Amino acid sequence: MCSKTEASGSGVLPDLLVELGQQLAACSGVRRWVIALSGGLDSSLLLSLMSRLSLPQPIAALHVDHQLQADSAQWAEHCRLQCERLSIPFNCTRVIPDSASEASARMARYRAFEAFLQPGDCLLLAQHADDQAETLLLRLLRGAGVAGLAAMPASRPLGQGRLLRPLLRLSRAQLEQGAHEFGLEPVEDPSNASTRYDRNFLRLSVLPALKRRWPSLVPRWIETAELMSEASEMLAERAHEDMALCARRGGICLVRLQTLSRARQRNLLHAWVSDGSGHRMSRTRLLQLEQDLMQARPDAQPVFGLPGCQLRRHQNVMYLLPDPLPTPADGVRELVVGEPAQLPLGRLHWQSAEWGLPNGQALTVQFRRGGERLRPLGRGGSVSLKQLLQESGQPPWLRACQPLLLKDGEIVAVPGITLCESAAVEGGLLPIWSGFGLS
Repeated sequence: MCSKTEASGSGVLPDLLVELGQQLAACSGVRRWVIALSGGLDSSLLLSLMSRLSLPQPIAALHVDHQLQADSAQWAEHCRLQCERLSIPFNCTRVIPDSASEASARMARYRAFEAFLQPGDCLLLAQHADDQAETLLLRLLRGAGVAGLAAMPASRPLGQGRLLRPLLRLSRAQLEQGAHEFGLEPVEDPSNASTRYDRNFLRLSVLPALKRRWPSLVPRWIETAELMSEASEMLAERAHEDMALCARRGGICLVRLQTLSRARQRNLLHAWVSDGSGHRMSRTRLLQLEQDLMQARPDAQPVFGLPGCQLRRHQNVMYLLPDPLPTPADGVRELVVGEPAQLPLGRLHWQSAEWGLPNGQALTVQFRRGGERLRPLGRGGSVSLKQLLQESGQPPWLRACQPLLLKDGEIVAVPGITLCESAAVEGGLLPIWSGFGLS
């Protein structure tokens, strides 16, 4: 990947082009580069730098109009003209944030990014080292943990594509000098001057004073963020190792969990809830979870609520479930042995076994209605479904979602629990109901 400019020019542009080229070259499988173009200095410089690189992939620009400022349409037109001069395809999408807050604008912007990206696209954001330092300080002030103090990742999946911040190790001063050398005239969002926004307050009032006292603050904080990122990866790896150790019946076995140190218990629970629900618990909420569920009396049925999900405990197993719990529809549905099926709670799949159901056999699926009886394989007699579910240790609040497989109106299997004598064949497929919860 080479530059269309001479490598030996004056100023910072040659160094910026080399850094950008190296960052892009490290990305594999990219079909198209998409530049997030706000019209400000940073993204305008990134657009100009990208136009100077001889890239095998096409380039496009995407402008998100938040419609929060009276001049937002003029900013979009400014971006369009920039792209026209550089012969880069321009795209503009308008969004309506829930409010004028930084968080709402960001959420709306990222939804627009995700909707635009196609498989193989790489979205380029022009955030730089000073932005990273601001993010680190902001998260520290908000009481973030290790993952939060990793600040902004250089790259991560986004929608159907990826996000890349190729200028993240470059300072604001370097980018300002580069924009000056290009002769850029970027737009300036007037809200950037308002210190009522936390990030602006840090940028305008706090960080300048800190930099005067500690001139090497930004590169040191970049190193800190990278160390936190590595530590976060190691904690995630340990959490998933511990999850495998403590997994039981689609949940977490509390007896096994309590053999771990308190730090590993909390690390596991934090990762388990985050993976299963997308919700990152604060330390306060994590400690409350320990008190409400893990320290409750043995015969209790505690419920711990989170947005869109709930945690419950039964017979020393903790489950992560949607909230509210789904209600199975009345009636039956068709099913063929060997075909997986998504059920109201969990998923039905199959595995080869010594005894199972005949591959390809047509069945129906229904859910518990009450009063069912069956003859489990190897039991030597009939038993009520209620007794069987109790003996299996299945939580009472999940029994309504237990799928039943029927042939000609007769129960032939209770997935995850038993086969019935009349239907089992040697070398068949065993139905498995996996995933009581979201994880």
